[in-house]
Amino acid sequence: MGRTRSWVPCWLHSSCVAPPLTFLLLLLLLPPGPCAGPAPSRPNFLLLLADDLGLGDLGSFGNRSLRTPHLDGLARDGVRLTQHLAAASVCSPSRAAFLTGRYPVRLG
Repeated sequence: MGRTRSWVPCWLHSSCVAPPLTFLLLLLLLPPGPCAGPAPSRPNFLLLLADDLGLGDLGSFGNRSLRTPHLDGLARDGVRLTQHLAAASVCSPSRAAFLTGRYPVRLG
C-alpha cells in the first residue's frame, strides 16, 4: 500500500506557482491598449410628452398660426421622430403606460 496524499489545490504546489506569476508579470508589462483612452461621450436624449398635441400643431411641422420658436429650434437642431403611437386615447393611461412600460389594461 502506498502512502495516500491529501488533496492540495494546484496553486499551492511549487510547480504551479510560476506560470500564473509569469502571466501576471507579463500583463503588467504590456502597454495599455485602446481601452485606456478617454470614455466616449454619452448621447443626450430629450423626450417631450405633451397632452393633446397633434402633428400639425407645431411650426416645425407646418403650422403657420401658432408660434413655437423654442420647439422649432429643437426640431431644427435635432432629430424629428414622426412615427409614434399612444397606448391609450386619453392622457392618464397613456402617460402611466409610458412611465411604467406596461399596457394600460395591466396597470389597474
